[in-house]
Amino acid sequence: MKAILFDFGGTLDTDGIHWSELFWETYVHFHIPVTKENLREAFIYSERKIANVIKPEFSMKQTLEKQLLYQLEYLQDKHYLPSYYSFIIDELSEYCYRYVIKTVMRSKELLENLNSQYSLGIISNYYGNLETVLQELSIKKYFSSVIDSTKLKIRKPDKQIFKVALNDLAMVPQEVIMIGDSYENDIIPAKSIGCFTIWIQNKVWQEPVDNGSADFKIESITELPKVLENLN
Repeated sequence: MKAILFDFGGTLDTDGIHWSELFWETYVHFHIPVTKENLREAFIYSERKIANVIKPEFSMKQTLEKQLLYQLEYLQDKHYLPSYYSFIIDELSEYCYRYVIKTVMRSKELLENLNSQYSLGIISNYYGNLETVLQELSIKKYFSSVIDSTKLKIRKPDKQIFKVALNDLAMVPQEVIMIGDSYENDIIPAKSIGCFTIWIQNKVWQEPVDNGSADFKIESITELPKVLENLN
């Protein structure tokens, strides 16, 4: 294997925890009285809303603030939550941001080691500001290819987005490992074009009926060196 492609959201930033699950943990931590199903609805609403709001220069913190703003907007419009909870956005976003910083700090040494052995890339269904976020987190330097779906105007699971990354890295699928938390968006399409796949199965949005497209399953990115050692 010569190259590794990573997903970003739910993979590198949270170590396999889907953002809906991390937001839920955050709401529970702050004792916000909504159900998990209410929050899942709000998460979907927020993802649709921010697609047209996030600017290329937005930081991770600003992105989180927008996501939480629209989640609370939905929860209040549906009368799931009183309006005075709007004042807690700063605390919620700071809690999530600290989690991301802590997670990425743990991953930096791993990325540095991998970068000396493999060509690295990212393929993410993101909001157009992925490069800004990677620079903010001080990990952009490790990646030879950064594919942001909003900029490319192609989203996973479209196979074409993977082919663009392979072309950037000048690799064929059989030389590449894809690592991600979304079985549907990361693992199935990557496997279908011939890549080796590693699924981070931690706290996912939805458990797949079949997981045969995953060559390996791990619960944390910290397990990656052992998997790569077995491959080599």
